[in-house]
Amino acid sequence: MAKRKARSDGRYQGKILVGMVDGRYKYKYVYAATKKELEAKLAELRVQVGRGADLTQPMTLSFWIDRWLAREQQTMTATWYARCEYRASVWRDLLGDRDVQRITTADLEDVLFTLAKQNPATGKPSSQKTLTEYKNIICRIFAYIARNRAITFDPSNYITVTQNAPQRHRSAVSDDVIAAVRETPGETQLPCLIMIYAGLRFGEVAALTWSDVDLQNRTISVNKSWDFDEKQIKPPKTAAGVRTVPIPQPLLDALAAVPHESILVCTHHGEVYTHSSWRNALAAYSKQIGFPLRAHCLRHTCCTLYYEAGVDVLTAQKWMGHADASTTMGIYTHLRAQHEASNITKLDAFFAGRVSDGCQAPPESLAT
Repeated sequence: MAKRKARSDGRYQGKILVGMVDGRYKYKYVYAATKKELEAKLAELRVQVGRGADLTQPMTLSFWIDRWLAREQQTMTATWYARCEYRASVWRDLLGDRDVQRITTADLEDVLFTLAKQNPATGKPSSQKTLTEYKNIICRIFAYIARNRAITFDPSNYITVTQNAPQRHRSAVSDDVIAAVRETPGETQLPCLIMIYAGLRFGEVAALTWSDVDLQNRTISVNKSWDFDEKQIKPPKTAAGVRTVPIPQPLLDALAAVPHESILVCTHHGEVYTHSSWRNALAAYSKQIGFPLRAHCLRHTCCTLYYEAGVDVLTAQKWMGHADASTTMGIYTHLRAQHEASNITKLDAFFAGRVSDGCQAPPESLAT
């Protein structure tokens, strides 16, 4: 073993040959406070090289995030890429300057704990769904790093999302809201009714034409969506998004009453909606009917109606276009819990009424 001397700053320095770059030898330098620590670090590097790790590449998480994003941008829609880019930027801000080989599972979970306490976008605690999205992003990034042999151990494989994070469920609109939408004509009445009674995403609604609607057989064929960023037709969100959904009677009545133009849903100028024009139109219609409306809640209402009508989970999954049955099952489970709680309240009220009506327990003199 070579005799090592401390540097002028008191640290010990060592190096190991990790490969060749452009015909020149590439060394990896390490530093430590003691000789023993230095030898341990060098031994760890030798093991990594022996396992096939390519240590000639840059090793910071920021480098690999940027490289992963550049690759993913080629296969993602602009909307989904922007979402992934933002999630990845949070990881970059918190761990970007760290060596990927030095990042541990605990480091990754510490970030998730921080996000659980405060979401950087809202300043409020993050929901479990949001934390899962952050986890999925870093798992995909580290899987990419591992495929490129920059690491031999993937710390993201073992991270867990805290179970204490709040679970936020979208709420279905009330019967009063549904009645208000049915009874109030307006620019956005038809798209709202389609989301309530057919469960389409708004992008799917915006792409509908009359050729997709079969009033005789009472079905809507969902086979495309509108890309608001690229302003063009695109496939539905997932393969499960291609589906045929039934038209209930309230929606059939509404569809039969409107002119059969080529575009089923459009602005009052006859144009396809943009993000801003839809937000403005929906806000105006919300003010008109006296209730706040959100597209996701309208679509969630359809799933709620399926549950209340007794539609089985697999059929509801197919009609809603959920790629994973667990999504539909999660909504059904949440609704079932709500109904059970409501029934318990009714039961308590029933027994409270019996007592107030004089159905008390018999006096002690008779209870023998």
